[in-house]
This record gives sequence, structure tokens and C-alpha cells, in this order.
Amino acid sequence: MKIRLFPLILVFSICTATTFAQHDKKEVNNEETKHETGHGNEDHEEFFHHFIGLSIGHSHISSGISNGETKWLALPSFGISYVYAFNTRWAIGLHNEVIVEDFVVQSSRLEPSTVRSGSDGDIAVIERGRPIAVAVVGIYKIHKHIGLLAGGGMEFSEHEDFGLVKIGAEFPYHFAPGWEMFGTLSADFKIDAYNSFSFGFGVARLF
Repeated sequence: MKIRLFPLILVFSICTATTFAQHDKKEVNNEETKHETGHGNEDHEEFFHHFIGLSIGHSHISSGISNGETKWLALPSFGISYVYAFNTRWAIGLHNEVIVEDFVVQSSRLEPSTVRSGSDGDIAVIERGRPIAVAVVGIYKIHKHIGLLAGGGMEFSEHEDFGLVKIGAEFPYHFAPGWEMFGTLSADFKIDAYNSFSFGFGVARLF
């Protein structure tokens, strides 16, 4: 009797093992597909490769000059950005920011382009006329609502152009299919010139 039951037990064991193996393989394939296509989020958000955003904000400069005195400047700005996402973690983007006012900052260079008289004597300054900052950045998402970015580029103005290094973070939130709103926080280090940081809010189209 035991000899007759052995083949049945063996066949049942093989079938059971095969079933579990196929189930595990299916789960692994589903997880890989979710990771590659971006459908792995709990809310089943669709993954998009392209991002075009428009934002408004303020740029802050601690070394501004107003009426011959050093003053903290808060200047209105707007930004236009394009991002290409390789996957759910990595992306590359082109960030463009325009400060919509003329301003003057204190210079730390040995040979400043302009010197102005102030209450504390002559001040070496750098003049900026509605500068446009253009930077290529790499983006890494540590969370679906948090992306860290770093890169470099140039700031262009009618007076003088400067190289810049940009670091920052983005905070996206999907509110409709193909649309997201986002917050931005970044710092720009203008080489041999001045530094600034900015924050803003925007809306983006995803496709």
C-alpha cells in the first residue's frame, strides 16, 4: 500500500512545487515590470518620460546693494524647465530661471567692473540686468515626492555672463493624469560673482 502511494505523493509534490515556482516567477516579473514602467506606486500612477514645467518664485541675494548700502534682496522670478526621466529614479533636466528686475550686488572680485560710492566709501559692485540662468542638472528621486538635483550652467545678462553651479530639491505631486504641481528650492553659486537661493511653485505637463 505504501509503495502504491509513493508515486502519487511524488507526483503531487512535483505539481505543487511547479505551481509555487510559477507563482513566484510571475510575482518577480510583475515587480520588474512595475519598476521599469513606473506603475509600482501604491496609487498606480502612470510613468511619463517627459516633463515641461512653468514656475514662479523669488530669488534671494544677501549681498545686494541699494542706495549705496548692503541690503538683502528678494526679487521676483519665473522659471521654465524640461526634464527627461530615464526611469522612476534618474532624470536629466534643463532649468531656466529669469529674474525680472535689474539689481546690483557687491563684488568680491579683485578687479570689479564697477565702483559706486556709498555711506561706507567706495563699493565694488556687479550690475545685473534681468539675468537669465540656464543650467543642466541631474535629478535623483529619493521618494516619489522628493527629488534632489545638482548641475551647472551659465547666467546671462546684458552686462556680464558668469558660470554657475546649482544644487537643490523638487517636490512633485500628481493631481491629475498627465499633470503635476511642484515646489522648488535651489541655490546658485555664480563663479567669481555672487550667490543666491530661490524657492518657487509651479505646474507641469507630463507626457
